[in-house]
Amino acid sequence: MHIYKGKFNSIFIKQKIKSTLSFMSVFATAFSMQAHAQNSTQHNKPDPTEDVAGGVGEAGFNAPKYAVLPTGKTLPKGIFKLDLPFAYTFGSDGFDSTGNSVQNGLSMERWVNGIQLQYGLTNSISVGVGIPIVLSNHVQMDGNKIVANSEMYERYYNKFVNEFATQLSAQGRCPSVQACTNQINDGSLTLPAGQTNIILPTGEVVTFTAGDVIKDQIRNTLLTASQPENGATGIGDLQFGILWSVISEESPIRHVPLYVAVGGGLRLPTGKFSLPNAVRGTGGDNTLLTGGGTYDVIARLNVDYVAMPGLIFSWQHMSEYSLNKVNFSRSSMLNSDAYNTADPNYSTTNGHGDKQANILTFKRKGLHNIGFFQVAWGVGNATETLKWLGLFSQFKYNFAAKAYLNDQPINVMGDQFFLGDSSMHPDHGAEQYYSVLIGSKFSGLPYRIPLEFAGEFEYPIAGKNRAVSPMNVKGTLSLYF
Repeated sequence: MHIYKGKFNSIFIKQKIKSTLSFMSVFATAFSMQAHAQNSTQHNKPDPTEDVAGGVGEAGFNAPKYAVLPTGKTLPKGIFKLDLPFAYTFGSDGFDSTGNSVQNGLSMERWVNGIQLQYGLTNSISVGVGIPIVLSNHVQMDGNKIVANSEMYERYYNKFVNEFATQLSAQGRCPSVQACTNQINDGSLTLPAGQTNIILPTGEVVTFTAGDVIKDQIRNTLLTASQPENGATGIGDLQFGILWSVISEESPIRHVPLYVAVGGGLRLPTGKFSLPNAVRGTGGDNTLLTGGGTYDVIARLNVDYVAMPGLIFSWQHMSEYSLNKVNFSRSSMLNSDAYNTADPNYSTTNGHGDKQANILTFKRKGLHNIGFFQVAWGVGNATETLKWLGLFSQFKYNFAAKAYLNDQPINVMGDQFFLGDSSMHPDHGAEQYYSVLIGSKFSGLPYRIPLEFAGEFEYPIAGKNRAVSPMNVKGTLSLYF
């Protein structure tokens, strides 16, 4: 309740200030005496914020009046909560290094579920464990769109063209390197009679045949190196966490409708990470959906403000930091579903490998920051007959940490093929991703039924350096016991 109604005018202040102070002194004394008497007779006085946040229907607490709760609310002591999320992810649009929406020629369709179990150690501290599970992971490629739109393809293509143009110009096929480049790009240049063996960065040898257009043979080689298959499935990285409700119903400022929780966690690299290109798919954050490869520590902050009973504004932010480096097996450029077995040190008069070896070192630098702003409305504050219904909307953000292979910056794992050439890896900055989400919650808690279901739809609105930015349809069943 706000006590400031506006400015007192100067005349009123001069005339009434003494009488007002006297009245306030008497009122404060009376209020203090009354509160002391009530505390003496009511050891477990109900907290008025129960009407705002509520318990979860456990014995000894009033049931919540609304279907929405603060995002940082911890569980009551001794209560378990089991979340069973199930998500369908799909899409083909991505974002380039300048933030423009683009179709990079990759499309995905995935079914992902998981298990998250939380437990209330005390009324203010909860612990939990999360286990993601990838059920299916389909990724398809449209070669024409990759050629037309992919920045990675453009960089690799230009690298191949430059090497061919330099060699053919030295052989006298063109008057200059630029002339050879122009002829390759317009599709008018072919290789001389016989076979021409080209050494790829992996040390593998690809044979370009005479009479075929050089541009087409470069295209075929690059698309073979990036050809996807059905992606990896199975259990992902396990995550352990703890959440402490610093400001809550039981805090010293309990009558202020502000809730603050802080937490920490650890992610273990139990999922699949070092995989050939074909089965990697695209998981975002320069990782794979089934595993990030590293041990990560996580810090979390939740701030919830109850503007009025049943209307909650929330902010959640998490920062993740990778603790270690991890080995990454290099893929073949001639067979995208296999690791490279050729020697990257191989060298002939027709070229050489990049001398980067077949086991690369992957690491991240800096923080991975993820979070959302949310507004949630318990419809029960409009009519009690709908106290089982909640509506919410989020604006989500994701700033990935920068990723490196052999200490050279990469935007995607495909960058592994030209690590020896720094011009292939301009530091465009890390991946960024923004999306909006709408959802609804159906809660049995107001009726002391320990069951909830939430459904949501997420749509990407902006980003950078993201091959595919999928839409998500997600449902979560929650059980309390």
